[in-house]
Amino acid sequence: MAPMENYGLVIHDDQSFLAKVVELGVQLGALTRERADEIIRISVAMANKYVLQKEIDFRSVEQLARVQQTILRLVGVGLEIKSKGNIDQGIDYIRVSSPVDLFRLAYTRIENLRNEWKKLLLNHKIQILVNQEDYECLSEIACQILAEMSVFTEAELYTIRSITLDDDLFTSLSILEYYESELRRYQFILKLKDILPFDMLNRSPLVKAENLSEVDSIREALINTLVISGYVETESPIAVGLNDVRRFLESIDWSDIDDPFPVEIETPVIDVIHELGQGLDENDASLLAKEVIRSIQKLVTMIVNDWKTVNSPSMPIFFKRWTRIAILSDKLDELEQLITPSGRLDEFEFENLVEKMVRLPELEINNVTDRLPWDSLSPDQVIRLFHDVRLHQKKFVDHVSLVEFSGPELIDLIEIMETGTLKIIIPKIKDVLANLSLELEDLEILASVQEIDVYSLLRVTAPPQLDKGQALLEFRDGGPRTRKILFHSCVGADFFPDFFLEVWAMDPQFVKREIRSLSPAEMGPFIRSVLGSTPPKVVKGNKKEFEIEFMSNELNSFYNSLPATKKKAVIRFFYGQDK
Repeated sequence: MAPMENYGLVIHDDQSFLAKVVELGVQLGALTRERADEIIRISVAMANKYVLQKEIDFRSVEQLARVQQTILRLVGVGLEIKSKGNIDQGIDYIRVSSPVDLFRLAYTRIENLRNEWKKLLLNHKIQILVNQEDYECLSEIACQILAEMSVFTEAELYTIRSITLDDDLFTSLSILEYYESELRRYQFILKLKDILPFDMLNRSPLVKAENLSEVDSIREALINTLVISGYVETESPIAVGLNDVRRFLESIDWSDIDDPFPVEIETPVIDVIHELGQGLDENDASLLAKEVIRSIQKLVTMIVNDWKTVNSPSMPIFFKRWTRIAILSDKLDELEQLITPSGRLDEFEFENLVEKMVRLPELEINNVTDRLPWDSLSPDQVIRLFHDVRLHQKKFVDHVSLVEFSGPELIDLIEIMETGTLKIIIPKIKDVLANLSLELEDLEILASVQEIDVYSLLRVTAPPQLDKGQALLEFRDGGPRTRKILFHSCVGADFFPDFFLEVWAMDPQFVKREIRSLSPAEMGPFIRSVLGSTPPKVVKGNKKEFEIEFMSNELNSFYNSLPATKKKAVIRFFYGQDK
């Protein structure tokens, strides 16, 4: 049978071995129809017992039919086992053999397969010993990865866990033999816990625990390392330095690869197989050779297909890529790697960055802050940085850019800021708000922040996504806070002149109260927003002082209600403009 991918998927033969034997036997006259019917009757009897044993719903006609079909197929598998797949011998056996015995022969073999398959995950983890100093330096994620390190790859673990080996899967002996061969392969991988020098990882001072936590597959990484170290003749066989990896890459022409791998590494591959295979029987030695060759073929394919990354001139990129492929003896400063990224920080990188910044002493935080990859941080990451490293928020203000922030993200940032930080960052917030059109719900959240003059922010933000009718309706029906929010946030809207007059007509006392929150310097720009495109008249009064006249009585009434200092500020604003 041709090799299949390890996804637990097989092609079912529509005609079982039993059906072929019975059909040919009847045609040749070697098997009577009565015998064929007897086999069916016995299978029905076995199906009844099977239903009780497996606690199958006997009320379901569909399930009962499927059970009987499974019984017949297993009888056929048993017959195929006994006759070794020979149909003529199968005819002889089915004439005299009990279908029950044939079923038991197949079922026992399948049950043994199932039991052994379940044992694969009983002892698959590799013990990684870390000294106390290294342990305290590791992140929680790295510690968890090391604790769960397995001789199996993630794909292999998924395959083992997902395949249940139900009886109805085995429609032929070839399928049973396929999964038995897969079982032997996985059982050999378990043996690699003792064959590969994993114990040396815990004794070598060159092996770094944090590097081990990065590898995609500890088994493949160790094999790759053994071959690379043998090729470049390193000090230790189970760890290589970055310079060793560079030499390995530079001394081979990867554009002209012979199958299965470059001729230059044939000798170290054979040496690794020979060294590890001492004392193994012939079958295990063959499996070992296949495993080493498979791993190195995978390594070569990855190098060829991902050359720009695996040979990157950037040391952080080069280091990060190879920590996933081999066991490196070098230890780059992880913080140095994180603050010089080539793109967006992924979640693992960002969590490591924050965790390390929290532990930094005060003297180092300024240097790190200056070198942080601010352009590589997403708004969500900036928010979490301000939240998790809140003691140093003020140091972040000069570096952070809010340009990419949405309205809700900006509000989230404002909510977690300390009062002192908010006061410093207000100019940046105002610049961003001018280009953000927030929903009324967002404005209400912003208005709940107590530490700052929220309404001065609302006056510079882009108007809410409302037209004049909607704004007036919300104002009329809203509570005190909603009214304040609408009044201040609509200042920049095209409809604000009409909106202002409507609000003045509805509740002039409300307008007077809100105007008290404006400083004299803010009065001129506010009046300009109220007037729209119609400027006021600046005239000379009786005492040679300038006064202002508006086109409507309502605006004159409003202006006359202002304190003298704010009137003078308005006059200076428009007189200076007119001048």
